[in-house]
Amino acid sequence: MTIGRSRLWAALAALTGLASAAVTVAFQQLAAVKAAGTCMSSGAVIQFEFARTAAELAAVFGPAACRAPTLAAMDAINHLDIAAYIPAYTAFGICAAMWLGRRARAPLVRAAIAAAAVAFVADMVETTTLLQITKDLAAAEPLLPRSSTAAWIKFAALAAHALLLALLCLRATPRRRILAVLVVLPAIGTIAARIDPAANTPLMTLGFALAWMAMLLLAGRETIWPRKT
Repeated sequence: MTIGRSRLWAALAALTGLASAAVTVAFQQLAAVKAAGTCMSSGAVIQFEFARTAAELAAVFGPAACRAPTLAAMDAINHLDIAAYIPAYTAFGICAAMWLGRRARAPLVRAAIAAAAVAFVADMVETTTLLQITKDLAAAEPLLPRSSTAAWIKFAALAAHALLLALLCLRATPRRRILAVLVVLPAIGTIAARIDPAANTPLMTLGFALAWMAMLLLAGRETIWPRKT
């Protein structure tokens, strides 16, 4: 790949990364989320994604006074998720693989793109199921295995994607060792969250945030100052 094409993929990675970050901020600015206020805890969204029983689902939506505003907030978040966030982070994952791998036909690049595609499909299944669940919470328990399984497949695919990017970093010339270490964090966090979701889900979220922010910043830097090989 020429410096010009490498710079283009770095720019696309930076732009799609910025779009993902912008939607992340937009979630908190949704009118329904603001209206829910203290009815929604900071981890309620992922708690909803992982819920597998009626009791776990009830814990997400809290007492009767909180149920309606929390339902409205969850629906608003999930509609924006489908419309903007899932496409944005998928594009970011694909562009990052092309930027770091430099060759579309490289096996690791293809594997990373495939992992991003699996995460996209799983997230769409998860989120559309969550929107079905909120239509009737009392009858939702049979849908919970589908939404929670899809959520774990999504995070596993994103963790695998991150590990593949780490390998691409180590195969670069010169190697991107610091970025390689940072993009391993999502895999560590996902494994920890799978072992103990209640305790370690924040660790998983932090791992993805640090890895994606590092990629975004470096892609922006290499857009302005292309890397020489």
